Amino acid sequence: GSKRTGPDLHRVGSKYPDSWHFNHMLDPTTMSPGSIMPPYPWMIENELDNSSLEAKISAMITLGVPYDKGYEKVAIVDLNEQAASIAENLKDAGIDVPADREIIAMIAYLQRLGTDIKIKPEQQIK
Repeated sequence: GSKRTGPDLHRVGSKYPDSWHFNHMLDPTTMSPGSIMPPYPWMIENELDNSSLEAKISAMITLGVPYDKGYEKVAIVDLNEQAASIAENLKDAGIDVPADREIIAMIAYLQRLGTDIKIKPEQQIK
């Protein structure tokens, strides 16, 4: 249908700290009282499967996503650096979670939403 159940996440990127997103995914009502969003606790336990990352980046390049030439070969390095940074931010907030978990990838995704429209094209991150 056309009824929206949840909020528009278009500009949520960088609006909240990583710890807010972690706690919201673990138990949404702690961050948004009255929320009907379900919790996603398994994302904290599940390891992220990166085995097809290079193939996925290659497919997106084929579809016209303007990644730098050869980016599919180094994307995992960027992923790991970003994951380590988010895990460190969480640790600073008293949350100890390994950088290789699905929750880290979800936080990275949420933190990017809408941020590309806030900066000039020459400033965009890969």
